[in-house]
Amino acid sequence: MKPYKTILFIVGVIALLALTCVLFPREGVRAGEVTLTFPSLGEMLAGTSGSEAALPSETPEELLARQMQEMRLQEENQFLDYFRTNNARIFVPDDDLTFFDSLFEAFDGADSTHVGIMHYGDSQIEGDRITGTIREHLQERFGGSGPGILSLMETVGSIHTGVVCSAELERAFAYGPVELRARSGSYGVMGQVAYLDTSLVVSMWPRTKQRLRCHTFTRLTVLAENPSSNLYVSCKGDRRTLEPSRGVKHITFEFDKPQERASVNLSGFASIYGIVVDSEAGIQVDNVGMRGCAGTMFTYISKAQLADYFDSQNVKLIMLQYGGNALPYLKTEKSLRQYAEQMRRQIRYLQQAAPEAKVLLIGPSDMSTRIKGAWQTNPRLPEVIDTLRSAAHDTGAAYWDVYQVMGGHNSMAQWVEHNPPLAGSDHIHFTLAGGERVGELFFKSLMRYYDYYLWRKRQ
Repeated sequence: MKPYKTILFIVGVIALLALTCVLFPREGVRAGEVTLTFPSLGEMLAGTSGSEAALPSETPEELLARQMQEMRLQEENQFLDYFRTNNARIFVPDDDLTFFDSLFEAFDGADSTHVGIMHYGDSQIEGDRITGTIREHLQERFGGSGPGILSLMETVGSIHTGVVCSAELERAFAYGPVELRARSGSYGVMGQVAYLDTSLVVSMWPRTKQRLRCHTFTRLTVLAENPSSNLYVSCKGDRRTLEPSRGVKHITFEFDKPQERASVNLSGFASIYGIVVDSEAGIQVDNVGMRGCAGTMFTYISKAQLADYFDSQNVKLIMLQYGGNALPYLKTEKSLRQYAEQMRRQIRYLQQAAPEAKVLLIGPSDMSTRIKGAWQTNPRLPEVIDTLRSAAHDTGAAYWDVYQVMGGHNSMAQWVEHNPPLAGSDHIHFTLAGGERVGELFFKSLMRYYDYYLWRKRQ
C-alpha cells in the first residue's frame, strides 16, 4: 500500500473514533445484562477512560490531611488578623504571641491554686471601676471569689464591697501631697498605711443586691507590722496574739463555708497595710486606685514588702493604668522623655519584685479639652500614648491602648453624649457604665489571646 493511503486510513479511523465519541450516548447502550460505554472525546484526548478520570489525585489520608491543614490555616489567620489590626488588641513586646503563656498556664491550674492579679491605677479605676468587671468575668470562667485587698479606711468607696472602720486613724501615702508620706518609708503593697494605736472594728459586706462572686469569700488576711508591741486580732470568735517583730505578717482566718460579711477586731500598736478577702484557690484581681497619681511612686515602696505580697498571692499579672494625671504637665519633649524614663524605672522595679509576673501598661483614655469652644482630644495625648507604649516595650511589658479602644480622636465626646452616659461631664472619667464597658473589652481581648494559647496547644 502506498504511504499516502496508509495515512488516509489512519486519519479515517481516528475521525471515525472521534465521531463515535461524540455520538455515543453518555449513559451507554444496554445489550442484555451488559451496558456498553464509550469514552468521551475529552477523555480520549486526555488519554484516560471515564473510570480513570474519576480517580482522585490524593489518597483519602492525604485529602483529609490537606483539608485539616487548610482549616488550621484559616483559624490561625483569624487569630492573627485580630492581633495585627483590631483596636482592642494587646500590644505584646516584639510581637511575641506567647507572651502571656505563663499567665494562661496559671489560669488553667486555678481550680486548685490561687492566682493573683494586681490592677494599679489612678482615679479612673477608683471604687473598683473597670477592675470589678474584669474580676467577675475571670472568676466566673476560672474560679475564685472575694474582692481582694481592701484598705482599712476607704478614700473612695468600692461599688461592690462596703468597708467601715470604727475609728479614724492616721494614714500615710506613697503618692499625693508630700506631707502625707510615711514616717518609716514603709507603705505596703497598696502604697498606703494606717497607723493603729487603739482598739477598733473593721466591717465589710456586699454593697449591692446583685449576686457577684466577689461578694463571698472563704478566707480573710490582715497585713500588719508590729515592731514594738503586741497586736491582737480577732475574727468570728478566733483570737490571735502577735508578739512584736519586724516584717509584714499575714494573719489569716479561714472559714468552713463561704462568707458574705465579716468583722475584724484590732487592738494595739501596728502598721496596717490592708485586709485581703479572697479564697484559697481561683483568680483574685486586686483593685488599687490612687487618686492623682501618675504611676511614678512604686520605687518609694519597699521592694521587700512588694515581693512578700506578690509571692504570697502568686501574682502572675500586674496591670498599671496611668498617664492621664501626667498629661497636663508634659508640655515639652524633655518632660515627656523624663516621664517615660520614670515609667520604665517603675516597670523594672515591679519586675524585680515579681519576676514570675507579666506587666501590662494600660495607657490613658481619650481626654478632651476645650479648643475654640468645642470639646476635642488633648493635642498632646497621642504623643504621650506612643511614648508610653514604647516605654512598655523597652522593658518587656505589654501595652493596651484604651484611647484606640474608645474610638480614638474625639471619641470621649461620644462617650459623654451616649445614652446612658459612658463618661462624665469632665470629659476625663468613665461612668460606672463606661467602666464596665472598658472592663468587658479588656476581658474579651485577653481571652482572645487565651483562646489562641489553647489553639496552639491542640496543634
